[in-house]
Order: sequence, then structure tokens, then C-alpha cells
Amino acid sequence: MNSTTKSQTSIAKFEEFFATSYKDDVFKILEQYPDERSLNVDYRTLEIFDPDLADLLIDKPEEVIDAAKIAIKNIDPLVKDADINIRFEHLSNIIPLKTLLSKYIGTFVAADGIVRKTDEIRPRIETGVFECRGCMRLHEVEQSSANRIIEPSLCSECGGRSFRLLQEESKYVDTQTARMQEPLENLSGGTEPKQMLMILEDDLVDKLNPGDKVRITGTLKTFREERSGKFKNYIYVNHIEPLEQEFEELQLSEEDEEQIIELSKDPNIYDKIIKSTAPSIRGYRDVKEAIALQLFGGAAKQLEDETKLRGDIHILIVGDPGIGKSQILKYVSRLAPRSIYTSGKGTTGAGLTAAAVRDELGGWSLEAGALVLGDQGNVCVDELDKMRSEDRSALHEALEQQTVSIAKAGIMATLNSRCSVLAAANPKFGRFDRYKVLAEQIDLPAPIISRFDLIFVIEDKPSKERDSKLAEHILKTHQFNTVDYEIEPELLRKYIAYARKNVNPRLTEEANEVLKEFYVSTRNSNPEEQGAVPITARQLEAIIRLSEASAKIKLKETVDKEDAEKAVRLQLACLKEVGVDPETGELDADIVSGGTPKSDRDKIQRVTEEIKQLEEEYAGQAPLNVLISNMSDKYGVSEDKTEQIVKNLVQKGVIYQPVNGYFKRVV
Repeated sequence: MNSTTKSQTSIAKFEEFFATSYKDDVFKILEQYPDERSLNVDYRTLEIFDPDLADLLIDKPEEVIDAAKIAIKNIDPLVKDADINIRFEHLSNIIPLKTLLSKYIGTFVAADGIVRKTDEIRPRIETGVFECRGCMRLHEVEQSSANRIIEPSLCSECGGRSFRLLQEESKYVDTQTARMQEPLENLSGGTEPKQMLMILEDDLVDKLNPGDKVRITGTLKTFREERSGKFKNYIYVNHIEPLEQEFEELQLSEEDEEQIIELSKDPNIYDKIIKSTAPSIRGYRDVKEAIALQLFGGAAKQLEDETKLRGDIHILIVGDPGIGKSQILKYVSRLAPRSIYTSGKGTTGAGLTAAAVRDELGGWSLEAGALVLGDQGNVCVDELDKMRSEDRSALHEALEQQTVSIAKAGIMATLNSRCSVLAAANPKFGRFDRYKVLAEQIDLPAPIISRFDLIFVIEDKPSKERDSKLAEHILKTHQFNTVDYEIEPELLRKYIAYARKNVNPRLTEEANEVLKEFYVSTRNSNPEEQGAVPITARQLEAIIRLSEASAKIKLKETVDKEDAEKAVRLQLACLKEVGVDPETGELDADIVSGGTPKSDRDKIQRVTEEIKQLEEEYAGQAPLNVLISNMSDKYGVSEDKTEQIVKNLVQKGVIYQPVNGYFKRVV
């Protein structure tokens, strides 16, 4: 059977198929045409109707789709003038992006992925109208390439070979390029995700945003790059199906589920999971416990007024160099069912959040960063303190609202970043100083610091006993090349996925009482009425998330007293690490959130009051030497501290220096 006969046979089969299965759908499209101009055809229905035609679609998609477009015009005179796209969904075989190799070129394929980047929408000439320069006759030529114009080879009227493209008479179609990458759950630990270029046309443009999870159906094609001469694959998209993929999407068999449920009954399951978190790194029990809770996560909630409360737990580790921060992050990125490991510097133009970047043709495209690509997963960010300046402003929204908003170069979009963040940062001056507050030692804005539920400081302190055990652990690991697991990583991954999918615990009255008692008693723990605020409602919300995660570890439907006490202990341990004012020894929530301690605020107030008094005594100008002397005599404030406060007040525009050595308030 030649190609013409095959085409006619396919047209006839599709005429019958549309008439029997999709005639009502076609007329519904006509009612809204041209706003609606695509017919979605279920591949499974076609397969039942005619298996041979369904197979031919896979092998020769362009021929079969062209036949379908002709056939649909023949089912009724009303359809004849309508240009309806035929889009096929629900293909039976979903092919991973990494296996879309040369054998699939020219075939109809379906693949799942995350949209990484979308480019500008541009017009492409679909049918070019050419005028013969000799006799003025018009010729129409279909344009199959976006990169070059195909002219008529010969004028049918006069035989001329010179033509002029009539742009206004030609027919155009909107076109857009985009890139997607493999879903995170398909990656083995530490591997780079495979990316695929996509071409979208007509009513498929502007349907995708970076971070979207989609199933793409289309024809796998290839093109040759002009610069390198190499061939690259791309998918000419026929259909887009949105997927609401979740963190916990791992394939679990009945046997897996039975093993998980049996494991949850182990009375020591909580400790076993902690010990199975980065077991190659010795120590750091509290850090590992926090990470274990982060992997399971709290319960996300949506209130009646549509306010969303995140369930994801954010953790920041600040530590001296060489203590294993990066190794912890890399291990967690391999362990979590869906995870991304990146650096604060960012590996792409999109950095951590998202960005509008220039594409190859000089236009603008929207590219997703790590937090968007890690939506509903876990994102490990090393060297957070070295992030781009653009990310500093966007990260605040990404951590709390769990969205990333972009408004640049005509691109306006809000992307989801519903992920838990495990971040590491280095002290600005090399080593952490216990006698300075946190905000002075890490290069992060206060609003970003405040969005972390738990902040840990890890110091490299010499200790004969601890160093001996650490050396033994490292030497044993190198000598035998093995790691002792309480729970094998693959089983733990499945356990986490099962818990996140099936367990949504609620607080009991007992747990509520524990949390309430801790919050109220801690808030009132500082003796002075005007003392520092030890904790805020933000820490209470973090404790709730931690207690819910503790319940998830045991696959419990309720958060009991024990879960609440574990969460309280962990939060209190962090507060004592980073939330104590070095001068007063009091807990101060402002230190945890990167703000100014109460003791420093008091000194600043006293300096400004002292300047006001000295202005009255010294003809409107306060001498610095007298100010330093008074602050030392009255309040015991050192000369260096007073000079530092004065410098900060000048920078903030509160005071200024009219002449050298004298200061005056800005009124």
C-alpha cells in the first residue's frame, strides 16, 4: 500500500471514529470557535476503535495527525471552514526523558517533567504568500521551518524564479519554546536531571510556567545547531496534561507498605531514623533529629478565609569550616524522596528563586530556580550567605508564602515554591564567636533569618574525648569502606514517602497544654517587665510543625504529649544556642530573627538621650569625648561600643556630624 492509499485509509477511519465518538465534542468546539479550537482525543478510545490506526499514530504521527485534521472537516459541512487541532492524550507508554534517544526520533511520545524555562511568544509564518516579480501571480507555500523561509521553486504562470514575500498576506501562528527536566523523584542521588527542549504552537502557547509538573505528548524531532553543527532532540508538543505531583510519589508495592507499617511498630523507630540520617558523620544529634523531622514535615493547612499555613520546616546550619555541613546537605538531598542540592551562588541565571533572563534570540524568558523546581520537595542550599542580591529580596516570600513573584520585562508570574529548605552558611569572620549575636556573624538579612524554624550553630572546639571518637569513626569508615545503617536508605526513603502521603496528624488536648505551657512560661521568664521578649508566635508555629512531624515518624494520626515535648526540647536547644543575649544571659527572640538585642536597643536609646542632653549643655552640639565619658560612667558602656552606636546612628540618618568631634540630632 503506497503512502497516498495509506493516507486515504487513515482519513476514512478517522471520519468514522469522529462521527461515532466525538461528534458532540466537535460541535461544542464550533460554538466557541475560534477561542476554542482543539479537540482532545483519548488515545485509549482510538486504540479500542482501531489498534492499527493507534499504532500508526505512534510510528507516523505527522501523517496520521494530518489525516485526522482532514477527516474532521468531512464529518459535517459546518466544520469544513474551521481549523481544528487534534490533540491526543493518555498515551499508554510514558517514556522517561533520559531514555528518549535516537530510536524514538520521528515517533509520537509521552514524557513527564518539570518545566524549567519558558521563552517569549513569537510569530512564525505558517503559510507564506509570495508574489512573482515577473507576472505578479501569488503563490502559497507551507513553511515547515521557523529558521528559514521556503520560497516557490518556479512560477506556475511565467516560469520565473524571483519572488517577494508578502508578509501582510501570509498566515502566522504563535510559537513558543520551553524546556523541561526530569521529575525529581526519577533521579538517583546526585545525578543531573535530563533536560528537553519543547516547541509549543497555536493555543498551546502561554500554557506553561516554570515549576509546573506536566505530561507532554508530541513528536520527537531533531535539529542541527548552527554553531556546533551537532544534532539536538526536541519535542513538537501536541498535548499538555498538568500533573499535581507530590513529594511522596514513589512507587510502593504492597510488600513495601507491609514492611513500612511493621517498621513503624518498633518502639525505637524515632531513634533509628535519627541514627540513619547522615550516619557517616559522627555526632550532631540535635541537628540530625531536626533534619529527620524536616523530612517528614508538619501538616499544611488552609483556613476558612483561605489563609495557608505551611507544614514545611526550614532549617539553617551555621558552622565553622570543615565540620561536615556540606556532607550533611548532600546526604539529605540523596535521602529525600524529592530533593535538589544547590549552592547559594546558584548554578543558573535563575539562582535560588526565579528570574527573567535573556534568551538566545535576545528576548526574555522566565527561568525557574532551585526553590521553584523543588516545589513539594526538599531543597538543600549550601553557602546560603553567598546568594545573589536578587534572591535576597525574593527568598523572604519563597520561604514564608512559598511563592516566587516575578515582574520584569513584561513578564508577570507567581510560581509555587512549596518546599522545605535545609541551608548552611559560614560565619563572616571564619569562626563563630559566642560573644557576638548571630546577625553580626552571617551575611544574611534579618527577615530571611527569621523565616527559619530552627537555627543550629556548630563549632569546631578541641575536645580530647570527642576528637578521639571522631577520629576512630573516620578511620573506620575509610578502612572498611562501609557505613552502619539502622535503616537502609532505600527503605527509609519509602518510609518517608508513605508517611507524608498517608499521615496527617492533629494536635490532642494534652499536646496543646504542653505547647501552651511552654509558650506562656517562656514568654514570662525574663524578670524585668520591660525585659527582652524570649519567644514569639513564630517560634510557637515552628514547634507545632515539629510536633506534627514527630507524630508522622511513628505513623500516628494524633500528636500526643511526647511529640510536643520533643518539639519543645529541640526548639529550646536552638534558642539557647543562638537566642541568648551575650550581655544579659536572657533569651531574646529578636536575636533569633536577626534583629538587635534588647540590651543593645537600651544602649542606643541611652546614647540618643545623652546626645539630646549634651546638645542643651553645649550650644546645640554634643561632644563625642564627653558622650563617651558619660556613657562609661553612667552605664558602663565601653568606648568602642559607644563609637559603634554613634557610627550606626549616623549611617541611619538619626544624627549627623556638623564639625569634627561633635554630633547633632536630625530633627
